[in-house]
Amino acid sequence: MATLFADGALHNEAIFALARLGAVRVGLNYRYSPPEIATLLEHSGAGLGLCSADLVDRVADASVPFVSCGNGSTHYGDLTAALDGAAEAPDVDVSETDLATICYTTGSTGAPKGALWSHRNMTHAMAHTALDAAMTEHDVWLHCLPGAGVPGLLGIWHAVLGWTNVVLPVFDPQLCLRAIEEHGVTSTVWVPTMLGAVLDVQEADPVDCSRLRKVVYGSAPTTPAMIRRAVATFPDTEIEQWYGSTEGAGGWFTRLSHSDHLRAMAGEENLLRSCGRPMHHVDIDIVDGNGISLPPGESGEIRVRSNSVMRGYLDAPDLTTQTLRDGWLHTGDLGYRDDEGFTYLVDRKQFMIISGGYNVYPVEVENALAEHPAVAEVCVFGVPDARWGEAVHALVVTRDGKDVTADELIEFSRQSLASFKVPKMVELRAELLKGPTGKTQKREHKAEYWPDA
Repeated sequence: MATLFADGALHNEAIFALARLGAVRVGLNYRYSPPEIATLLEHSGAGLGLCSADLVDRVADASVPFVSCGNGSTHYGDLTAALDGAAEAPDVDVSETDLATICYTTGSTGAPKGALWSHRNMTHAMAHTALDAAMTEHDVWLHCLPGAGVPGLLGIWHAVLGWTNVVLPVFDPQLCLRAIEEHGVTSTVWVPTMLGAVLDVQEADPVDCSRLRKVVYGSAPTTPAMIRRAVATFPDTEIEQWYGSTEGAGGWFTRLSHSDHLRAMAGEENLLRSCGRPMHHVDIDIVDGNGISLPPGESGEIRVRSNSVMRGYLDAPDLTTQTLRDGWLHTGDLGYRDDEGFTYLVDRKQFMIISGGYNVYPVEVENALAEHPAVAEVCVFGVPDARWGEAVHALVVTRDGKDVTADELIEFSRQSLASFKVPKMVELRAELLKGPTGKTQKREHKAEYWPDA
Protein backbone atom coordinates (compact mmCIF):
# COMPACT_ATOMS: atom_id res chain seq x y z
CA MET A 1 0.00 0.00 0.00
CA ALA A 2 1.26 3.47 -0.90
CA THR A 3 1.03 6.33 1.59
CA LEU A 4 1.09 9.99 0.58
CA PHE A 5 0.73 12.63 3.27
CA ALA A 6 2.73 14.99 5.45
CA ASP A 7 3.90 13.76 8.82
CA GLY A 8 1.24 13.32 11.48
CA ALA A 9 -0.67 10.75 13.49
CA LEU A 10 -1.91 8.75 10.49
CA HIS A 11 1.57 8.49 9.06
CA ASN A 12 2.75 6.69 12.19
CA GLU A 13 -0.39 4.60 12.58
CA ALA A 14 -0.19 3.40 8.98
CA ILE A 15 3.31 1.99 9.47
CA PHE A 16 2.18 -0.15 12.41
CA ALA A 17 -1.15 -1.14 10.87
CA LEU A 18 0.35 -2.30 7.60
CA ALA A 19 3.05 -4.23 9.44
CA ARG A 20 0.35 -5.96 11.53
CA LEU A 21 -1.52 -6.87 8.34
CA GLY A 22 1.57 -8.26 6.70
CA ALA A 23 1.15 -5.67 3.96
CA VAL A 24 4.07 -3.86 2.32
CA ARG A 25 4.25 -0.10 2.76
CA VAL A 26 5.51 2.19 -0.01
CA GLY A 27 6.20 5.67 1.34
CA LEU A 28 5.66 8.45 -1.21
CA ASN A 29 7.17 11.81 -0.42
CA TYR A 30 4.62 14.62 -0.58
CA ARG A 31 7.18 16.81 -2.36
CA TYR A 32 7.23 14.48 -5.38
CA SER A 33 5.56 15.56 -8.61
CA PRO A 34 2.71 13.52 -10.17
CA PRO A 35 5.05 11.92 -12.78
CA GLU A 36 7.51 10.91 -10.05
CA ILE A 37 4.70 9.43 -7.97
CA ALA A 38 3.35 7.56 -11.00
CA THR A 39 6.79 6.07 -11.66
CA LEU A 40 7.13 4.78 -8.10
CA LEU A 41 3.60 3.39 -8.05
CA GLU A 42 4.26 1.42 -11.22
CA HIS A 43 7.66 0.23 -10.08
CA SER A 44 6.49 -0.87 -6.63
CA GLY A 45 3.35 -2.63 -7.79
CA ALA A 46 1.24 -0.93 -5.11
CA GLY A 47 -2.45 -1.86 -5.37
CA LEU A 48 -4.00 0.75 -3.06
CA GLY A 49 -3.06 4.08 -1.54
CA LEU A 50 -3.84 6.49 1.29
CA CYS A 51 -3.60 10.18 0.49
CA SER A 52 -4.27 13.40 2.40
CA ALA A 53 -6.96 15.64 0.95
CA ASP A 54 -4.54 18.40 -0.06
CA LEU A 55 -2.55 16.00 -2.25
CA VAL A 56 -5.32 14.20 -4.15
CA ASP A 57 -4.52 16.16 -7.29
CA ARG A 58 -1.12 14.49 -7.44
CA VAL A 59 -2.70 11.05 -7.75
CA ALA A 60 -5.79 12.06 -9.77
CA ASP A 61 -4.50 10.10 -12.77
CA ALA A 62 -2.80 7.35 -10.79
CA SER A 63 -3.14 3.76 -11.95
CA VAL A 64 -4.25 2.63 -8.47
CA PRO A 65 -7.12 3.88 -6.28
CA PHE A 66 -6.40 6.22 -3.38
CA VAL A 67 -8.50 6.77 -0.27
CA SER A 68 -8.63 10.39 0.87
CA CYS A 69 -7.81 10.68 4.57
CA GLY A 70 -8.39 14.31 5.54
CA ASN A 71 -5.34 16.09 6.87
CA GLY A 72 -3.87 12.86 8.25
CA SER A 73 -3.63 14.33 11.71
CA THR A 74 -6.77 15.72 13.34
CA HIS A 75 -9.38 14.29 10.96
CA TYR A 76 -9.23 11.37 8.53
CA GLY A 77 -11.84 12.20 5.87
CA ASP A 78 -13.10 9.21 3.90
CA LEU A 79 -11.03 6.88 6.03
CA THR A 80 -13.07 7.73 9.11
CA ALA A 81 -15.92 5.35 8.26
CA ALA A 82 -13.54 2.43 7.91
CA LEU A 83 -11.88 3.23 11.23
CA ASP A 84 -15.25 3.48 12.99
CA GLY A 85 -16.23 -0.01 11.86
CA ALA A 86 -15.63 -3.06 14.03
CA ALA A 87 -13.22 -5.63 12.66
CA GLU A 88 -11.44 -8.58 14.15
CA ALA A 89 -7.68 -8.62 14.11
CA PRO A 90 -6.57 -10.54 11.02
CA ASP A 91 -5.10 -13.97 11.48
CA VAL A 92 -1.83 -13.25 9.69
CA ASP A 93 1.46 -15.01 10.31
CA VAL A 94 4.11 -12.36 9.76
CA SER A 95 7.72 -13.51 9.87
CA GLU A 96 10.62 -11.24 10.76
CA THR A 97 12.12 -12.02 7.35
CA ASP A 98 8.98 -10.91 5.48
CA LEU A 99 9.09 -7.72 3.46
CA ALA A 100 7.69 -4.74 5.39
CA THR A 101 8.65 -1.65 3.39
CA ILE A 102 9.88 -0.59 -0.01
CA CYS A 103 11.89 2.53 0.76
CA TYR A 104 12.91 4.62 -2.20
CA THR A 105 16.21 6.45 -2.05
CA THR A 106 16.13 10.22 -2.41
CA GLY A 107 17.87 10.09 -5.76
CA SER A 108 20.97 12.02 -4.67
CA THR A 109 23.15 9.36 -6.29
CA GLY A 110 21.05 8.67 -9.37
CA ALA A 111 17.55 7.46 -10.23
CA PRO A 112 15.49 6.41 -7.16
CA LYS A 113 15.97 2.80 -6.10
CA GLY A 114 13.59 0.72 -4.00
CA ALA A 115 15.37 -0.68 -0.94
CA LEU A 116 13.64 -3.76 0.47
CA TRP A 117 13.30 -3.65 4.26
CA SER A 118 12.21 -6.71 6.23
CA HIS A 119 10.50 -6.54 9.63
CA ARG A 120 13.79 -7.74 11.10
CA ASN A 121 15.71 -4.91 9.42
CA MET A 122 13.39 -2.29 10.87
CA THR A 123 13.20 -3.62 14.41
CA HIS A 124 16.97 -4.02 14.62
CA ALA A 125 17.47 -0.51 13.26
CA MET A 126 15.10 1.08 15.76
CA ALA A 127 16.00 -0.92 18.87
CA HIS A 128 19.77 -0.83 18.53
CA THR A 129 19.92 2.84 17.61
CA ALA A 130 17.79 3.66 20.66
CA LEU A 131 20.20 1.67 22.80
CA ASP A 132 23.28 3.42 21.39
CA ALA A 133 21.61 6.83 21.75
CA ALA A 134 20.71 6.10 25.39
CA MET A 135 17.07 7.10 24.91
CA THR A 136 14.65 6.57 27.83
CA GLU A 137 10.93 6.75 28.52
CA HIS A 138 11.48 10.27 29.89
CA ASP A 139 12.57 11.67 26.55
CA VAL A 140 10.50 13.93 24.30
CA TRP A 141 11.52 13.39 20.69
CA LEU A 142 11.00 16.04 18.00
CA HIS A 143 10.34 14.58 14.55
CA CYS A 144 10.50 17.09 11.70
CA LEU A 145 11.88 15.15 8.74
CA PRO A 146 9.65 13.85 5.89
CA GLY A 147 8.70 10.36 6.96
CA ALA A 148 8.24 8.71 3.58
CA GLY A 149 11.72 7.20 3.68
CA VAL A 150 14.32 6.62 6.38
CA PRO A 151 12.95 9.36 8.67
CA GLY A 152 9.70 7.38 8.90
CA LEU A 153 11.42 5.15 11.44
CA LEU A 154 12.35 8.19 13.49
CA GLY A 155 8.67 9.13 13.44
CA ILE A 156 7.69 5.85 15.11
CA TRP A 157 10.87 5.47 17.13
CA HIS A 158 9.16 6.48 20.37
CA ALA A 159 7.34 3.13 20.39
CA VAL A 160 10.56 1.28 21.23
CA LEU A 161 10.64 2.47 24.84
CA GLY A 162 7.45 4.50 25.08
CA TRP A 163 8.76 8.05 25.16
CA THR A 164 6.81 11.07 23.91
CA ASN A 165 6.88 12.01 20.23
CA VAL A 166 6.26 15.55 18.93
CA VAL A 167 5.60 15.38 15.18
CA LEU A 168 5.74 18.46 12.96
CA PRO A 169 3.96 18.25 9.58
CA VAL A 170 6.81 20.08 7.84
CA PHE A 171 10.18 21.49 8.85
CA ASP A 172 10.30 25.12 9.87
CA PRO A 173 13.14 26.41 12.09
CA GLN A 174 10.93 28.77 14.09
CA LEU A 175 8.30 26.05 14.55
CA CYS A 176 11.04 23.64 15.69
CA LEU A 177 12.30 26.04 18.32
CA ARG A 178 8.78 26.86 19.50
CA ALA A 179 8.05 23.14 19.86
CA ILE A 180 11.27 22.65 21.82
CA GLU A 181 10.29 25.41 24.23
CA GLU A 182 6.58 24.61 24.56
CA HIS A 183 6.78 20.80 24.73
CA GLY A 184 10.05 20.43 26.61
CA VAL A 185 11.71 18.56 23.76
CA THR A 186 14.80 16.67 24.89
CA SER A 187 16.10 15.16 21.64
CA THR A 188 15.94 15.62 17.88
CA VAL A 189 17.81 15.01 14.63
CA TRP A 190 18.45 17.50 11.81
CA VAL A 191 20.22 17.27 8.48
CA PRO A 192 22.89 19.98 8.01
CA THR A 193 20.66 22.42 6.13
CA MET A 194 18.05 22.17 8.90
CA LEU A 195 20.69 22.59 11.60
CA GLY A 196 21.99 25.71 9.89
CA ALA A 197 18.51 27.21 9.64
CA VAL A 198 17.77 26.50 13.31
CA LEU A 199 21.09 28.03 14.36
CA ASP A 200 20.35 31.20 12.37
CA VAL A 201 17.00 31.65 14.15
CA GLN A 202 18.25 30.72 17.63
CA GLU A 203 21.26 33.03 17.34
CA ALA A 204 19.06 35.95 16.27
CA ASP A 205 16.13 35.40 18.66
CA PRO A 206 16.88 32.70 21.24
CA VAL A 207 14.17 30.68 22.99
CA ASP A 208 14.37 28.49 26.09
CA CYS A 209 16.04 25.22 25.09
CA SER A 210 17.07 24.25 28.61
CA ARG A 211 15.47 20.79 28.37
CA LEU A 212 17.10 19.98 25.05
CA ARG A 213 19.71 17.40 26.04
CA LYS A 214 20.64 15.91 22.64
CA VAL A 215 20.87 17.26 19.09
CA VAL A 216 21.85 14.78 16.42
CA TYR A 217 23.05 15.84 12.99
CA GLY A 218 23.69 13.61 10.02
CA SER A 219 22.42 12.30 6.68
CA ALA A 220 24.91 14.47 4.77
CA PRO A 221 28.41 15.85 5.38
CA THR A 222 28.44 18.62 7.99
CA THR A 223 31.24 21.17 8.09
CA PRO A 224 33.31 21.61 11.26
CA ALA A 225 32.40 25.31 11.17
CA MET A 226 28.70 24.48 11.56
CA ILE A 227 29.42 21.95 14.30
CA ARG A 228 31.29 24.59 16.30
CA ARG A 229 28.31 26.93 15.88
CA ALA A 230 25.98 24.22 17.20
CA VAL A 231 28.15 23.63 20.26
CA ALA A 232 28.29 27.38 20.95
CA THR A 233 24.55 27.95 20.38
CA PHE A 234 23.44 24.96 22.49
CA PRO A 235 26.18 24.89 25.17
CA ASP A 236 24.22 22.68 27.58
CA THR A 237 23.14 20.18 24.92
CA GLU A 238 24.86 16.99 23.85
CA ILE A 239 25.83 17.16 20.17
CA GLU A 240 26.16 13.90 18.23
CA GLN A 241 26.61 12.81 14.64
CA TRP A 242 25.10 9.66 13.15
CA TYR A 243 26.00 8.15 9.79
CA GLY A 244 23.76 5.68 7.96
CA SER A 245 21.95 5.07 4.69
CA THR A 246 18.64 3.99 3.18
CA GLU A 247 20.19 0.59 2.51
CA GLY A 248 20.70 0.20 6.25
CA ALA A 249 16.94 0.47 6.87
CA GLY A 250 17.44 3.65 8.82
CA GLY A 251 19.86 1.87 11.14
CA TRP A 252 22.73 4.20 11.81
CA PHE A 253 26.20 2.78 11.22
CA THR A 254 28.49 5.04 13.23
CA ARG A 255 28.17 7.59 16.01
CA LEU A 256 30.37 10.52 16.93
CA SER A 257 29.41 10.90 20.57
CA HIS A 258 29.18 14.07 22.62
CA SER A 259 32.35 13.11 24.48
CA ASP A 260 34.08 12.89 21.10
CA HIS A 261 32.86 16.42 20.35
CA LEU A 262 34.26 17.61 23.68
CA ARG A 263 37.62 16.09 22.76
CA ALA A 264 37.47 18.01 19.51
CA MET A 265 36.64 21.26 21.30
CA ALA A 266 39.58 20.65 23.64
CA GLY A 267 42.08 20.52 20.80
CA GLU A 268 41.54 17.33 18.75
CA GLU A 269 39.67 19.22 16.04
CA ASN A 270 40.31 16.50 13.45
CA LEU A 271 37.54 14.51 15.16
CA LEU A 272 34.97 16.98 13.81
CA ARG A 273 35.74 15.56 10.36
CA SER A 274 34.91 12.05 11.57
CA CYS A 275 31.50 10.38 11.56
CA GLY A 276 32.47 8.40 14.64
CA ARG A 277 33.00 4.79 15.58
CA PRO A 278 30.73 1.83 14.73
CA MET A 279 27.53 1.42 16.68
CA HIS A 280 27.50 -1.80 18.66
CA HIS A 281 25.30 -3.69 16.18
CA VAL A 282 27.44 -2.81 13.13
CA ASP A 283 30.75 -3.97 11.64
CA ILE A 284 32.64 -1.43 9.51
CA ASP A 285 35.41 -2.23 7.05
CA ILE A 286 37.40 -0.18 4.53
CA VAL A 287 38.35 -2.03 1.35
CA ASP A 288 40.21 -1.41 -1.89
CA GLY A 289 38.85 -2.04 -5.39
CA ASN A 290 39.48 -5.77 -5.00
CA GLY A 291 37.61 -6.04 -1.70
CA ILE A 292 40.80 -6.31 0.38
CA SER A 293 40.65 -4.72 3.83
CA LEU A 294 42.87 -1.66 4.19
CA PRO A 295 44.91 -0.62 7.24
CA PRO A 296 44.22 2.58 9.21
CA GLY A 297 44.94 5.75 7.30
CA GLU A 298 44.31 4.33 3.82
CA SER A 299 41.20 5.44 1.92
CA GLY A 300 38.84 2.99 0.29
CA GLU A 301 35.18 2.07 0.06
CA ILE A 302 33.22 1.78 3.30
CA ARG A 303 31.36 -1.49 3.69
CA VAL A 304 28.92 -2.39 6.46
CA ARG A 305 27.62 -5.60 8.03
CA SER A 306 24.50 -5.54 10.23
CA ASN A 307 21.09 -7.14 10.71
CA SER A 308 19.59 -3.81 9.69
CA VAL A 309 21.00 -4.04 6.15
CA MET A 310 18.29 -4.33 3.49
CA ARG A 311 17.39 -7.50 1.61
CA GLY A 312 18.25 -5.88 -1.73
CA TYR A 313 16.75 -3.56 -4.36
CA LEU A 314 13.34 -4.16 -5.94
CA ASP A 315 13.60 -5.68 -9.43
CA ALA A 316 17.30 -4.84 -9.67
CA PRO A 317 19.25 -8.11 -9.31
CA ASP A 318 22.46 -6.78 -10.87
CA LEU A 319 22.49 -3.71 -8.65
CA THR A 320 21.71 -5.87 -5.61
CA THR A 321 24.59 -8.21 -6.40
CA GLN A 322 26.90 -5.24 -6.88
CA THR A 323 25.86 -3.65 -3.58
CA LEU A 324 25.50 -6.72 -1.35
CA ARG A 325 28.61 -8.89 -1.64
CA ASP A 326 30.07 -11.49 0.69
CA GLY A 327 27.66 -10.56 3.47
CA TRP A 328 28.56 -6.85 3.31
CA LEU A 329 26.75 -3.72 2.17
CA HIS A 330 29.08 -1.77 -0.11
CA THR A 331 28.02 1.81 0.54
CA GLY A 332 29.71 3.60 -2.35
CA ASP A 333 31.14 6.01 0.23
CA LEU A 334 34.88 6.58 0.38
CA GLY A 335 36.59 6.87 3.73
CA TYR A 336 39.32 5.72 6.07
CA ARG A 337 39.80 4.78 9.73
CA ASP A 338 42.31 5.99 12.26
CA ASP A 339 44.07 3.91 14.90
CA GLU A 340 41.21 4.45 17.38
CA GLY A 341 38.56 3.15 15.01
CA PHE A 342 37.08 6.52 14.05
CA THR A 343 35.73 6.53 10.50
CA TYR A 344 36.28 9.54 8.26
CA LEU A 345 34.04 10.06 5.24
CA VAL A 346 35.99 11.35 2.27
CA ASP A 347 33.19 11.48 -0.30
CA ARG A 348 31.06 9.37 -2.57
CA LYS A 349 32.94 7.54 -5.30
CA GLN A 350 31.16 9.36 -8.09
CA PHE A 351 31.98 12.82 -6.75
CA MET A 352 35.74 12.39 -6.42
CA ILE A 353 37.45 14.94 -8.69
CA ILE A 354 40.55 13.99 -10.68
CA SER A 355 42.28 17.24 -11.56
CA GLY A 356 45.63 17.13 -13.31
CA GLY A 357 46.08 13.55 -12.15
CA TYR A 358 45.44 14.39 -8.47
CA ASN A 359 42.47 13.12 -6.47
CA VAL A 360 40.43 15.90 -4.88
CA TYR A 361 37.65 15.08 -2.42
CA PRO A 362 34.88 17.73 -2.50
CA VAL A 363 34.15 17.42 1.22
CA GLU A 364 37.63 18.68 2.05
CA VAL A 365 37.14 21.76 -0.15
CA GLU A 366 33.65 22.33 1.25
CA ASN A 367 35.00 22.23 4.79
CA ALA A 368 37.67 24.79 3.93
CA LEU A 369 35.24 27.25 2.32
CA ALA A 370 32.72 26.80 5.14
CA GLU A 371 35.23 28.22 7.60
CA HIS A 372 34.64 31.67 6.09
CA PRO A 373 32.18 33.57 8.31
CA ALA A 374 30.14 34.72 5.31
CA VAL A 375 29.46 31.19 4.01
CA ALA A 376 26.12 29.53 4.83
CA GLU A 377 26.15 26.61 2.37
CA VAL A 378 28.64 25.23 -0.11
CA CYS A 379 28.57 22.54 -2.78
CA VAL A 380 31.78 21.44 -4.57
CA PHE A 381 32.16 19.19 -7.60
CA GLY A 382 34.28 18.75 -10.71
CA VAL A 383 33.53 20.38 -14.07
CA PRO A 384 35.08 19.65 -17.50
CA ASP A 385 38.39 21.40 -18.10
CA ALA A 386 40.53 21.18 -21.24
CA ARG A 387 43.78 21.52 -19.33
CA TRP A 388 43.17 19.65 -16.07
CA GLY A 389 40.52 17.13 -17.15
CA GLU A 390 38.36 18.31 -14.27
CA ALA A 391 38.44 21.61 -12.42
CA VAL A 392 37.29 22.16 -8.84
CA HIS A 393 34.08 24.20 -8.90
CA ALA A 394 32.19 25.60 -5.90
CA LEU A 395 28.67 26.93 -5.45
CA VAL A 396 28.29 29.12 -2.36
CA VAL A 397 25.28 30.59 -0.57
CA THR A 398 26.20 33.43 1.79
CA ARG A 399 24.70 34.15 5.18
CA ASP A 400 22.17 36.96 5.42
CA GLY A 401 23.84 40.32 5.72
CA LYS A 402 27.29 38.98 4.85
CA ASP A 403 29.08 40.15 1.71
CA VAL A 404 31.98 38.35 0.11
CA THR A 405 33.28 38.02 -3.45
CA ALA A 406 34.16 34.86 -5.32
CA ASP A 407 37.80 35.94 -5.54
CA GLU A 408 37.92 36.52 -1.79
CA LEU A 409 36.65 32.99 -1.15
CA ILE A 410 39.19 31.47 -3.53
CA GLU A 411 42.00 33.32 -1.77
CA PHE A 412 40.61 32.31 1.62
CA SER A 413 40.68 28.62 0.65
CA ARG A 414 44.38 28.85 -0.23
CA GLN A 415 45.13 29.19 3.47
CA SER A 416 44.20 25.56 4.14
CA LEU A 417 44.22 23.74 0.79
CA ALA A 418 46.94 22.48 -1.53
CA SER A 419 47.05 24.48 -4.75
CA PHE A 420 45.46 21.72 -6.84
CA LYS A 421 42.48 21.59 -4.44
CA VAL A 422 41.73 25.33 -4.55
CA PRO A 423 38.54 26.03 -6.55
CA LYS A 424 39.18 27.32 -10.04
CA MET A 425 35.83 29.09 -9.80
CA VAL A 426 33.35 30.03 -7.09
CA GLU A 427 29.76 30.89 -8.00
CA LEU A 428 27.61 32.83 -5.55
CA ARG A 429 24.01 31.63 -5.60
CA ALA A 430 20.84 32.59 -3.77
CA GLU A 431 20.09 28.95 -2.91
CA LEU A 432 21.08 25.37 -3.61
CA LEU A 433 18.83 22.60 -4.87
CA LYS A 434 17.48 20.41 -2.08
CA GLY A 435 16.04 16.91 -2.09
CA PRO A 436 13.00 15.66 -0.15
CA THR A 437 14.95 15.31 3.09
CA GLY A 438 16.77 18.63 2.77
CA LYS A 439 20.01 17.25 1.34
CA THR A 440 21.85 19.39 -1.19
CA GLN A 441 21.44 17.79 -4.60
CA LYS A 442 25.06 17.76 -5.74
CA ARG A 443 24.36 15.42 -8.62
CA GLU A 444 21.81 17.79 -10.15
CA HIS A 445 24.13 20.78 -9.79
CA LYS A 446 27.00 18.83 -11.34
CA ALA A 447 24.76 17.80 -14.25
CA GLU A 448 24.45 21.48 -15.23
CA TYR A 449 28.07 21.29 -16.38
CA TRP A 450 28.09 17.73 -17.72
CA PRO A 451 25.05 17.74 -20.05
CA ASP A 452 26.03 14.49 -21.78
CA ALA A 453 27.02 12.58 -18.64
